[in-house]
Amino acid sequence: MKKQETESAKEIGVWIVACWAFIGLAVFFSIFSAVITIKAGQIFVGLLFFIPGIFAAVPKKYLRISRPLKVIIFILVYFTLIIISGLNAPQPEQQYEYYMLGESFNLSYGDNTFSMEINNISKETQMILHDGQNLTTSGFYLFVNGGVKNLGKNPLDFNFESELKDNQNNSYSLLAFNFGTGVLQPNLERKFSNIFEIPKDISGLRFIVKDKTKIIKLINLER
Repeated sequence: MKKQETESAKEIGVWIVACWAFIGLAVFFSIFSAVITIKAGQIFVGLLFFIPGIFAAVPKKYLRISRPLKVIIFILVYFTLIIISGLNAPQPEQQYEYYMLGESFNLSYGDNTFSMEINNISKETQMILHDGQNLTTSGFYLFVNGGVKNLGKNPLDFNFESELKDNQNNSYSLLAFNFGTGVLQPNLERKFSNIFEIPKDISGLRFIVKDKTKIIKLINLER
């Protein structure tokens, strides 16, 4: 009677599981990155993302390198392609909303929303400060007068960024700001004035307001 030889089942160790997990993740990330990059318009770079995935999936017997070195090569190639893709990514086009004098618009700051309206502008050649000092200029002091209303249900602090530009895209920073003190009560409008110093011969003035959204509000100050 012949003895039956039984082979012991081959155990799958942690190292083997880790290797297969790395291969699966490497292929997944390569394909995912390739699809996203191609959809973004970077076709050539997107096709290159397939290379590290294919490299990771090639069995060890066809490559004369150790598994740790394989992991290092994959990581270097993959993140190099990510950097290249990021450098070549097109910048998103700035979005604007356009308004005229007397038109109201909303400003969003997280969960808080305010309504603003630029009512009118005025030009002066001199300005008296709160301490009585009299300022004069060879150009004009432009007063941008408006109002803001708290559209929420609770009293809120309010502050906003503003800028002035002309039709040559020259930028004029805020010289003074008159708004009063204290929080804004719900549904009550408070008047404000933003003051800029400008030359006499400029035209095409635009008042620019930014909030926490990606859309810049642009108000044409010339009727």
